[in-house]
Amino acid sequence: MRNKIYNIIFLATITALMASCVGGKKATETKNPYRRAPIREVTAEELSNDSALIDATMQHLLGKEEESVDMYQGLLKKSPLYSPAHYGLGRLYFSMGWLDSALYHTRRACELDDNNAWYKIQLARIYEQMRDTKNVKATWEELVKKYPDNTDYYYSLSNAYLFCNDVPGSIAVLDRVEKRFGIKEEVSLQKQKLWNAINKPDKARKELEKLAAAVPSEPRYSAILAESYMNEKNYEKALQYYNYILETNPTDENIHISLASCHLAMGNMRDAYIHLRKGVLNPALRCRDRMVFMTEFLHNEAFFNAYGKKCFALADSIAGGCSESEGFAVMYGQMLAAQERFREAAEQFKTHLATDKSQYGIWEMLLICEGQYEEGEAEMLEHARQASELFPLHLRPYLILAEGYLKHGNCEKARFYLDRCMMIAPNEKAVKDVKQKIEQTCR
Repeated sequence: MRNKIYNIIFLATITALMASCVGGKKATETKNPYRRAPIREVTAEELSNDSALIDATMQHLLGKEEESVDMYQGLLKKSPLYSPAHYGLGRLYFSMGWLDSALYHTRRACELDDNNAWYKIQLARIYEQMRDTKNVKATWEELVKKYPDNTDYYYSLSNAYLFCNDVPGSIAVLDRVEKRFGIKEEVSLQKQKLWNAINKPDKARKELEKLAAAVPSEPRYSAILAESYMNEKNYEKALQYYNYILETNPTDENIHISLASCHLAMGNMRDAYIHLRKGVLNPALRCRDRMVFMTEFLHNEAFFNAYGKKCFALADSIAGGCSESEGFAVMYGQMLAAQERFREAAEQFKTHLATDKSQYGIWEMLLICEGQYEEGEAEMLEHARQASELFPLHLRPYLILAEGYLKHGNCEKARFYLDRCMMIAPNEKAVKDVKQKIEQTCR
């Protein structure tokens, strides 16, 4: 396997090195497409040079740099106009960090064969390493002019302008790509990022608008624009794009939630509830996500006052069709607790803890709920004990246990858990109050 990989690397390298050999041995061209060009004989000198080039490259790949340098130099001494050897030696010096020597030989290769793109690419890389910004741009510009249909060269030229901290110049190159090849997603998104980088959000947005108009079947661009307008608090424009997405992609599971958020920001409570209801009733959404969305909307005081009861009823109807494994129980429990339906909320928290006991916050919400109704006291003490074992650095479970054992006349256990409270927060008022009660009761 190792030999196979090595052979692939070797062949790829040789292909690059030999790229100009064929260019220097072209047969006479013919304008007749049905007539085969005459075969040109390869001279003994050419065969010898090609063989020596392969041997020198082999030494380079084997990590024998000194041997490779000697072989390249020997080849060039015999055939100083053999451009692949200059290119190969330049490539070797570049890998060794000898930039001046790499530059000399790569330039020489370009002079001997001006039509070889591999030589120019290597030359551009050397200029980049030398931080010669002027020549980096000039070299890529030369490649673009010589090969105007190769988009990779345009992108490299754009990156060269960025390398020179010239963002407008980079964008101008991408404009040339669009003019020649039409609107492309990767180009438009790159231009958007660059306009934002120089703090020109209006021009960044125009790039997205062009992209959205060019590909009307793709809602993602309209969604990005809508979010952009939302961030700028231009809700009317955001609403236009959200409505457009709704028209073209009515089955999008998130569009009604987005529309609800937009209407909420605009103060349109009725429309916000209508779209929220449509959104959370979409079966494509997970139950937990539905609860998250409703909880977020209920944080708005005006919306809570106008549609809180309807949202709670909606949550009840959704919960009936959700399985315990969908992770909605915590969110639903919080909504029930907000309605002071503590017994039902506690059941939801217990449902979650039956499969995931790793979050202390959920244990605390359970303990708070169980403390709000008389029948929950026994379970609260057991759950406080479990929580104290799982999370020994939290105060509330120890407080509940100290007070609970004191209430049942078990002074020994009450003092035990009071000691734990004193270790965690001796100056906490609740701890001082329990300590005073224990001292008064357990004499």
